[in-house]
Amino acid sequence: MRMKNKPKYFYRIFLPFVIVGVLAVMLFNGFAYFFSKNSFEEQIIKEKQENVVQTMNTFEQKLQAVDYSFNSYVYDPSFEQMIQQPLSASHFDIYRTIDNRLNYISTFGPNQTTAELVSFRGNWTINQNGLKQLDQKQVQADYADYLALPNASTWLKKADAKEIQLVKKVPLMKTVKTGALIIHIPIESLSSLVYKQAETGSMSIYNQDGQLVFQSGDQKSDAVPQSILSTLDNEKYKQIGVLESDGEGKFAYSKSVYNSWIYITKIDENEYAAAMKPTVIGTVLMSIVMLMLIVMIAYLSSNYFSKPIRELQTIIPKSKSGTFKDEFELIGRTIRTVLDQNESLEHRVNGQVEQLKTLFAINLFHGRKTEDEIAEELQKFGYPVSWSRLYAFVLQVDHVDAKKYTSKEKDVLSFGISQIMTEIIEEGERLAPAAIDSKTQAVILIGHEPDEQQNAALLQSYAEQIQQTVKELFSISVSIGISRSFEKLSESDQALDQGLSALKYRLKVGKEAIVFHDAMFDASEVKTSYYPKILENRLFEAIKLGESDKAKEGLDILLADLFKRNRGTHELELNIMRLINNLVELIQLLGMDSLMVKDHKTLYKSVFEMETAEEVEHFIKGTIVYPMIDLMEERESSQYKTISDKIVHIVQHEFDTKLTLDVIAGRLHYNPNYLSEIFKKELGQSFSDYLANFRYTMAKKWLKETDLSVKEIAERLQYNNSQNFIRFFRKLEGITPGKYREQNRFDGTPANNE
Repeated sequence: MRMKNKPKYFYRIFLPFVIVGVLAVMLFNGFAYFFSKNSFEEQIIKEKQENVVQTMNTFEQKLQAVDYSFNSYVYDPSFEQMIQQPLSASHFDIYRTIDNRLNYISTFGPNQTTAELVSFRGNWTINQNGLKQLDQKQVQADYADYLALPNASTWLKKADAKEIQLVKKVPLMKTVKTGALIIHIPIESLSSLVYKQAETGSMSIYNQDGQLVFQSGDQKSDAVPQSILSTLDNEKYKQIGVLESDGEGKFAYSKSVYNSWIYITKIDENEYAAAMKPTVIGTVLMSIVMLMLIVMIAYLSSNYFSKPIRELQTIIPKSKSGTFKDEFELIGRTIRTVLDQNESLEHRVNGQVEQLKTLFAINLFHGRKTEDEIAEELQKFGYPVSWSRLYAFVLQVDHVDAKKYTSKEKDVLSFGISQIMTEIIEEGERLAPAAIDSKTQAVILIGHEPDEQQNAALLQSYAEQIQQTVKELFSISVSIGISRSFEKLSESDQALDQGLSALKYRLKVGKEAIVFHDAMFDASEVKTSYYPKILENRLFEAIKLGESDKAKEGLDILLADLFKRNRGTHELELNIMRLINNLVELIQLLGMDSLMVKDHKTLYKSVFEMETAEEVEHFIKGTIVYPMIDLMEERESSQYKTISDKIVHIVQHEFDTKLTLDVIAGRLHYNPNYLSEIFKKELGQSFSDYLANFRYTMAKKWLKETDLSVKEIAERLQYNNSQNFIRFFRKLEGITPGKYREQNRFDGTPANNE
């Protein structure tokens, strides 16, 4: 394990881990040692008690055997007679009998036990040395102490004697004692009676008088304190037990019921240590192993747990390192910074919930959300997650005067309308409104009723309230288109298209319309298409002739008829485009290049984006027809001030004659070459090209609007034969006149292509 170059946070994990582990091991092994020591002490004390009891039993077995054998001998009928009479060498048989009996009794005692019989009346004694005659002085000198004993049977030990004696004064049952039986047991022979397991300690035996009868071991170091002996004299103590003396240790004892001797041994502290030694060694070894494991685990764990810290540290920009106590402080500081930033961001997000709701609605209308994302957003914003029907509610301003409202004021107007929608429509029945463009607002309405008619009535009520409020506050009119019902918010983009499509119906119904998409498409109306060709011809003739009042009146009649007779908005749009296209061709035909719109696509797009009949009518009149009428009036009033205008006027009215530049030059009294140069300079093309193009334009007009045959058209346009006309037409148009007529007939009549 490499401990060098470890970062601070490693040691902040490693050291506490090791310290806690060491403390845990110490506490565990300490408790284990404590409980083990107590257990061993109890076991040793128990063993000592057993040893003492076993030793006592062994001693008493021998002593009682001798005592009982004496008793059996004393109660022999011949014994009392023998103890009364004197003995001499002539009484050898009696002597031998007594000696044999004494030897027999001696065998019941420990080794070297001897028996002695003394007759005070016969003045003799028999022991291991044989028969000995006594006189009264010897009896008084040697045996007076025995006669003074209070009991007939007594175990005693004389001071400094190396033996213990059992003295029985006989006869036992008589007051006058005529003799004594004495058992001599050497002290040294008692050692063999000590229980072998007790040999490790000192065993002491005290008689009933507290006199030391026997002691194994060192008499000084193993001496039993007098306080212990005094205590044991008290009868309240049990026969077997353990006593503890202050400063002297513990003693295990056993009190004999037979002769009241006390068998006692000291429990040495060294015995505890010896018994605990294997346990201590095992505990130390186990502690060492556990400490090594703890250090290893601490190292590996610290290295493992510090790995995420190291990885986090690599993410922290170096510029943020600065001064810090350790890596934890650096990471904590960085996390607090991130949390503060997140909290600030959260406050900003919470403050912009409405903007986020609006963004959610915009994304729905543009089809940018999946079903899972929609469900998550609904829950996040607290919107209803279940409904019966959904509707796209599309509001559009009918007309905003650009001179009256600046761009900024238009934004304020749009915001104001959005707020009106928010206030009128209850929150649980809508999502947030969204601005589709500068004039259009849309909102998803939530229908909780399964009945379509009830939902439609509620939508109608909301639409009327919004229209009225907007008109009162801003003095402008708005129209509202309502989509078909749908069930999934992911279909909101299609519903928006339906709402916008419904708003196109304003071309028929005018401003302040409330249009349901379902109401637009009546099967009987969709396929009806009508174009007032006769009224268009009258309008174009009035324009050509410069008849201003008649042209304006004709335009009003044509537009009114066009809007009235076309019931479908799609067909109405197509026919409006057809009228504008024909007007553009008329401009080209009349040579009014100054009125030409440079970008026809922009022109058609502008018309297509118009939402009301008033806007379309205003555009056609103000941008196309009225300027044409004014220019024609100007031409008539100036009587063709320019030569080119005169030539153009002649061509437009006499194109179907054999018209040449020479004919016109003769009529205008100019040189043909001069007229050719002037015409080309002012109109940008030669006279012959202009005449051919005008005739080509008239040919297309007749092919579309008349039943004249190709041959008749060729003749009227002064072609020598129809083949020349067909080749010329195919060269410019790319198809034959007959094919062109088939592709561009509006009235559905059979084409005359002959």
